[in-house]
Amino acid sequence: MTQVLHVIDAACDETQLQVLDLLRMRRDTGDYRPAVCSIDGPMAARASCYWGETVMRAERRGTIASWAPQLPGATQQTKTRLLHTWGIQAARACSSQLPDLPLALTLLDPQAARNAARWLRSFPTDAPVVVASQSMRARLLTAGLIPERIVVIRGPADFTAINKAQRLIPRGSVSGDAKPVLLMPGPPSESGGQFYGIWAAAVLKQVHRDLRVVMPYDSRESRRLHRFAESTRIPGLVTVPDSRLTWPELLACADVFVVPAVDDICTEPIAMAMAVGAVVVGSAVPSVSELITSGRNGLLCKAGDARTLAGLVLQAIEDDDLRRRLTDTAKADAYEVASLRAFRDNYARLYDNILSGRAPGDGIRDTAMVA
Repeated sequence: MTQVLHVIDAACDETQLQVLDLLRMRRDTGDYRPAVCSIDGPMAARASCYWGETVMRAERRGTIASWAPQLPGATQQTKTRLLHTWGIQAARACSSQLPDLPLALTLLDPQAARNAARWLRSFPTDAPVVVASQSMRARLLTAGLIPERIVVIRGPADFTAINKAQRLIPRGSVSGDAKPVLLMPGPPSESGGQFYGIWAAAVLKQVHRDLRVVMPYDSRESRRLHRFAESTRIPGLVTVPDSRLTWPELLACADVFVVPAVDDICTEPIAMAMAVGAVVVGSAVPSVSELITSGRNGLLCKAGDARTLAGLVLQAIEDDDLRRRLTDTAKADAYEVASLRAFRDNYARLYDNILSGRAPGDGIRDTAMVA
């Protein structure tokens, strides 16, 4: 059995914590035993609260970004043989403090990949970089990374958790008596385009008076958008749910998953929405278009066009036949593209490849490219 230490940093958000949880809770093989360590104290507390168990700390100190002196002790305590980092700062700390241990880096946020590209070119090891879309892979290739270092592993849809949430989560627990309910990706960001989603919802509120937007997870952009929503003077337009709710729990209470992105975004919640049966309506940015084909398994429009977005959401709400056709296809696609077993098997293969000296991507397939 091989000990894998997952190392997270302050950039980890609720979606990454959920994806990591699905990997660390692997029960179908005894090959890899996971442990989690955080180089950021507040993130350690946040993850501990989110998972209901204590996360080890190896906090970064001083002004040197890579200095986390407790990391070697954490690896000795857990007898770690492989490091799996979930953020650039975590990778920097591990490569500095533990240069002899094999390492993998997962990046789920395309904006993080863009910002990290320069540093990745000078990464002190040949560690593989795992991304969740071909658009992210293209960004890194353009930035100068060699193809052999980049591996695409799609995020999973946990159908067990989805079915449980649909059985047990009362719809009103998130949005009260509101209907229809529009859910947007979170945490909100400039690239996520939630600003345009709120504009579209404000237009639709004139037709569907009980409509409500659910905008989960906190960020600087979310606080700005809350102030903007209040300035519209439309009561009850935006709801902020409990930050401990997972994507399956949020989606169990939603009718439409609105993805108003203006640039590439993390696509894991989209796969979840497809699996749940919420209609996906959004922008035709590359990362979204890898999963959604307009008119087939969702509806897409040009990024930043709030009026057209509102019209598509209205179609998804009012056209029962269209909604049924889109969601039936999306569910079938999710089974193929976002398989939890394929996700776990691909990561197990990645670990095998790293430890055996094979090419990181050997035997790993992008499920969206063969669906």
